[in-house]
Amino acid sequence: MTEQTTWQASAIEHRSAWIFALCCLLLILIASLKPDLFEFSQEEVALPEQVEDTARDSDALAERIALPVEEPAEAVKSTPEIEQPKAVVIPAKPVTSNRVITKKPAVKAVSSKTSSTPASGYYVQLGAFGEKPRAQGLVDQLKRQGWNAVISAKPNGLHAVWAGPKKDHAEAEKLQKAIEKKMKTKGFIVQQKGA
Repeated sequence: MTEQTTWQASAIEHRSAWIFALCCLLLILIASLKPDLFEFSQEEVALPEQVEDTARDSDALAERIALPVEEPAEAVKSTPEIEQPKAVVIPAKPVTSNRVITKKPAVKAVSSKTSSTPASGYYVQLGAFGEKPRAQGLVDQLKRQGWNAVISAKPNGLHAVWAGPKKDHAEAEKLQKAIEKKMKTKGFIVQQKGA
């Protein structure tokens, strides 16, 4: 009973829309390449003809309004001239200093918990990094969450990040699940034998 009518754009409407869109894009492109073209100043620029007309009009107006000026008879006879202070320019002297500023390198204390030989037990390894600062960043994250963490240096140059130690495998699994739940990082369990 009710007919649905669908609207379809004609070819002219399509062309008009494309032309409008391309003009907008062209304007944006020009604005990004030549932003000085779109800077507007508040100053009005007067043409030379307008300046001459304005000068003539103001002279004519001044002649029409000119009132006779009477000089007062007993006005102040002389006004003392105010002397302007003279500006004295002193050339600046270059600043020379015999002090040598040296920057001391920051020494970061390494705690005993981040040593390369961790204590024996079960650990959850969460990553191995070629750069020690990245490994230290993960250790810091784990410590902020309340877990003990150490960096174990490997012979291939990697720095493994371990959370733990735990006495047995079951406790290490609990730690692994807790870290996965809180930090969304699933590690694997490693065993460190003898210290």
